[in-house]
Amino acid sequence: MTAKSAGQDQMNICTVVKVVPENYDINSLYLEGSDEKFASRKAGQFVSVRIMRPDGWSEPHPFTMAGAPEDPILHLTIKKEGQFTSAIPDLKPGTPVKCMGPLGIFCRDIDTKPVIVMMAGGVGITPFLSVLRHFKNIKAGNKVTLFWANKAIADVFSANEIEEMTQELSLTVVHCLSREDDVQRHFQQQYPHIRYEKGRLSGDILKRHGVAQDAAFFLCGPPPMMEAALKELDNLHVDPSAVKQENFTWQESSQKV
Repeated sequence: MTAKSAGQDQMNICTVVKVVPENYDINSLYLEGSDEKFASRKAGQFVSVRIMRPDGWSEPHPFTMAGAPEDPILHLTIKKEGQFTSAIPDLKPGTPVKCMGPLGIFCRDIDTKPVIVMMAGGVGITPFLSVLRHFKNIKAGNKVTLFWANKAIADVFSANEIEEMTQELSLTVVHCLSREDDVQRHFQQQYPHIRYEKGRLSGDILKRHGVAQDAAFFLCGPPPMMEAALKELDNLHVDPSAVKQENFTWQESSQKV
C-alpha cells in the first residue's frame, strides 16, 4: 500500500506560516492548524506532506518534525534534493498544505535512556534536534553525545541554538567535517562542549569522546554514512542490531527526507 492510498483521506489541512532559510540548501517550513493527533506527537516523529500544484495535490513526501513536540506550530527542516523539496522555499504564508501524521517510532522512549549517543549525517540531524528541543523544554538530565557528520561548517545549521543547548543540557556535540583541513579554528572557548574533528565519523573519534557500549545508540543519515557508522560501532563491540536507525534518503516517491 502506498503512502498516498493509505493516508490520502486522513490528511489534515495546515497553513504555511513562514519558510526560513537555514543555509544554502536547507529551509525550515513552519505550519499551523494541526489537529488533536499532532498534539500527542513525540520527538523525532515525521509527517507526510502534500502541496498544491497546478494539476492538483502532489504525491505525499515524508519529513521529520524538527521542532519540539510541545511546540504549537509544526516545524519541518527540509533539504533541497528534488523537484518537490526545491518548491518548498517558494511556499507563501497562508498556502494550504496537507499533512498526515504523526508517524514513526524512531526515538520512542528516548526520554528513558540515561546515556544517549546520537549519530547524524547532514540533514539527518532533524529528529535529534526535535529530541534536544524537547529535552530543553522539560529540563532533561539525560547525558547526550551528538556526532554530526558534514562536509564543511557551511553545512551546519541551528549552530547558535545548539551552542546554547550545551550550556543548558548535559550535551556534548562533536562536528565531524570531512572536507576541512583546519577544523580546530572553529572551536570557541566559551562553548567547551562543542568540539570538532577532521574527517568522517570513525571508531577512533567515537572512542576519543568517551562512547561506551552501554549507551543507547541512535543513527540517522544517508545510507552510506549509516553503513559506515554501523561498521565502526561493530568494531567497538557495539551490537549493530541494538542501534536505532532512521534512513534519510531522497527519491521522488515516498522515501523519508
